[in-house]
Amino acid sequence: MREKIKHLLEVFDLRKFIKFGLIGVLNTIVDLVVFYIAYRLICMGMGLSADALDNPAWLTAVAQAISFVVANVHSFIWNKFWTFQKRNRVTKKEAGRYVVTSVGYYLLSLVLIRAVAAVFHVPDTIAKLPATCCMILYNYLMNKFWVFK
Repeated sequence: MREKIKHLLEVFDLRKFIKFGLIGVLNTIVDLVVFYIAYRLICMGMGLSADALDNPAWLTAVAQAISFVVANVHSFIWNKFWTFQKRNRVTKKEAGRYVVTSVGYYLLSLVLIRAVAAVFHVPDTIAKLPATCCMILYNYLMNKFWVFK
């Protein structure tokens, strides 16, 4: 039993998981900053106040899409070269797997947020935190064993 646990810890690679977590924190900051800037620039271009409460929902959707793409490119590069130390050129297969993993993360996290909100009777903004914590493991395992294998 002790050998099996030791093997699981070696395969899991705690050091890489910690690096992955650090990139996740940095990536969250990138996502927030890009969203903030994109939203303000779009509002400014439309002649709207970024602080208004009645701006069209599509402004948020566009800013979120921009920040999601930038954050995912940032995450891909750092995780490929620093976390998982893959020095080969980016391949279409690798990029495709990363996109599939990211879209899966996005969709699963939406489902999880709604489930946590329904079960615990909390708003989505509160449910996002435990859902995100649960999704970290999915994201790490997909990247380690599928995207950057």
